[in-house]
Amino acid sequence: MSELRPFDSCGIMLSYRCQCGCRHCVYACGPRWKEWMDREQLEDLLLGISRTWENPRGLHLAGGEAFLNFDLLLFGVEKCRRLGLPIEYVETNAGWCVNEEVGREKFRLLKEAGLSSVLISVSPFHAETIPLKRTLTAIRLAEEIFGPANVIVYMSQFIELIARFDVERPVPLSRWIEAYGPEGAGRLFWQGYALIPGGRAGIELGDLAPQRHPAEAFKGHHCRREILLSRHCHFDPYENYIPLFCGGLSLGKIDRDLPGFVVRFRSEDLPLVNILVREGPYGLGRFAAENFGFRPNPRGYAGKCHLCVEVRRFLNEKGEFPELTPRAFYENLRSHLPPLKMGGGHAP
Repeated sequence: MSELRPFDSCGIMLSYRCQCGCRHCVYACGPRWKEWMDREQLEDLLLGISRTWENPRGLHLAGGEAFLNFDLLLFGVEKCRRLGLPIEYVETNAGWCVNEEVGREKFRLLKEAGLSSVLISVSPFHAETIPLKRTLTAIRLAEEIFGPANVIVYMSQFIELIARFDVERPVPLSRWIEAYGPEGAGRLFWQGYALIPGGRAGIELGDLAPQRHPAEAFKGHHCRREILLSRHCHFDPYENYIPLFCGGLSLGKIDRDLPGFVVRFRSEDLPLVNILVREGPYGLGRFAAENFGFRPNPRGYAGKCHLCVEVRRFLNEKGEFPELTPRAFYENLRSHLPPLKMGGGHAP
């Protein structure tokens, strides 16, 4: 019997490519990525999902930004309908919604293909590259096509806050820091958005975290729940099985045989995963220290996922570990956006 608890929901990453490259991105997506899942691969994956999951809650199609390859996205929605796979939503940052004509046509085609719900992201991080005007247009058109009850705005409370800065143009994150000060902006980002400290967040935004903790604070915090028991996972264009939201950590390649992969999986076959399951990021850091000279950051970490990513980034530079893939994840942990400037001021 597999160690992996049968998943009942999952995300399909059609690509890591995205026009934003947000500083909070769990998967280090951005414009530097090029590859997309091909249609045959996507169809095989959907068939594998239909034969593997138990008591399915649903799946979501995403990226990167899935609308950047709209034909592939439309194909995926149509295949889900034909296979009877429940789609919870398609996820988008709305940066592609340049006018009403484009937005209405794409949403209409997706609905005709079988899509019933869409999730539209709203945050200070997306607003760095996407004018709020586009996001609001996408929300209005999505509600027109799918109905308000079938449009998830994540997170809607930031609409008013972003609008105070600008609606027509992107808003650099440094303007939030200037307006609210580092502490106020940090609370808005980390607590107001409930940031996951994995991916880029700890690296790009860790200096704004309300609290940082020494590596020792995470001793005994294992990752069995996240890796083996969560019942949620992601699949990327390179056929990686990614547990929960652990960007850059693969439990292996499914090789177009998802049912067989799940049955054969053993965490003890993957040294780094085995350490994380038993000892968590602190144990992984100790392994990296004893074998490769890793030294924890004396300033501490925004959370155990921040520590995990930093240790994995260090190990990725020291050798080949099958769990640390795609390697481009580690090459893209720094956003292409300008470095943040710390300052202080008054809220707009």
